[in-house]
Amino acid sequence: MKRLISLLFLAISALALAPGCSSLLAPRPDPTKFYVLTPIANADAAQPTPLPAHQFAIGLGPVKFPDYLSHLEVVTRVSPNRVDLSTTDRWAEPLDESFRRVLALNLATLLGTDQVVPFPWYSSAKFNYRIEVTVERFERDGSGGTQLAANWVIRDGHSDRPLLSRQSNFSESAGAQPAAAGSSSANASGTSMDAAAAALSTDLSDLSKQIAAAITTLNSTRAAPP
Repeated sequence: MKRLISLLFLAISALALAPGCSSLLAPRPDPTKFYVLTPIANADAAQPTPLPAHQFAIGLGPVKFPDYLSHLEVVTRVSPNRVDLSTTDRWAEPLDESFRRVLALNLATLLGTDQVVPFPWYSSAKFNYRIEVTVERFERDGSGGTQLAANWVIRDGHSDRPLLSRQSNFSESAGAQPAAAGSSSANASGTSMDAAAAALSTDLSDLSKQIAAAITTLNSTRAAPP
């Protein structure tokens, strides 16, 4: 019995040392890459006169996302009726949470206020305005471009009365470049997704600027003397 075990051990060792088998058993690097959305930098926050931060508060939410974007895997729309989930590209946090967080940061920067409160909030919270957003699309497509389609409503923070309702549609070219000679498809995919993540961040900043401009206009109109 001991002889049989010894022979089996020697056979396994020989297989492990063989060139072909050793390469199969060697650890391989994880090709997964993780991406995030980026907020507007202060230098890029060209916008109307900021609102008074010490007395201005905004409630942000609910912000609703379609279920098909609830995956950590990056979604690519390859046809009107089909999407693909990436095997290597992931969002570093759930996309709906990232969208809400970055939108709140963008609005705070654009409006010059530190009182942008994401939903849910305490029932005692007092707001000047409340913003609801329903996202229809927030994805890249097979050609390397991106699209953000959303409906949004600005409500009076006291009465909850709707003051403005709009549909927005933004798109960007991700600037994906074809893979260079000798580069791996994984590297090409990573480069393409780097550009797509930046383009989606730009789409979100465009939406943020549109909402901020609408709030500024509404506030100036309501504050104007009769």
